[in-house]
Amino acid sequence: MTAISQLQMSYSPEEDRILLRVNTDNGEEFRFWLTRRFSQLLVQALAAHRAVDPDVSTQATPVAKQAVQTFKQEAAQEKGDFEQEFRQSESFPLGDKPVLAYKLSYSIEKNKLKLSFEPKSGHGINIVLDSDLNFNVSKLLRGASEKGQWFLDWGSAPENATESRVIN
Repeated sequence: MTAISQLQMSYSPEEDRILLRVNTDNGEEFRFWLTRRFSQLLVQALAAHRAVDPDVSTQATPVAKQAVQTFKQEAAQEKGDFEQEFRQSESFPLGDKPVLAYKLSYSIEKNKLKLSFEPKSGHGINIVLDSDLNFNVSKLLRGASEKGQWFLDWGSAPENATESRVIN
């Protein structure tokens, strides 16, 4: 698994895609183009992770679950640094041009969301998100998708949310 140092998502009107840039603790940068369809699959994985959070899943009502999620989201975003400029890397294991994200695999283990982004052929990247990082990735994805006027469904998590999934 790759330790994340920075994440950036920006909408490209020319490509009608979101550019995901991930910097790692060891100075590598990974770049992926996310299509609207892939972004919706990512939203589902993020929602599945949030839904099984013990602080949320133990609440008795949907209103209480939403209140806990809102509280946790606000706390996570206070910790996030959304103003720091994205550091340019000199090491690009997948190449300096973004690759098209084709396959998303995810699993939820020990309150962590394990994501795998893969192109149609070749190597991808594996990352692990805790609850705080999930909320912050969701914020970045929501902001980028809104710039593209994409109407992603941010509703409920899919059934069997705790199962490992490969979706493409």
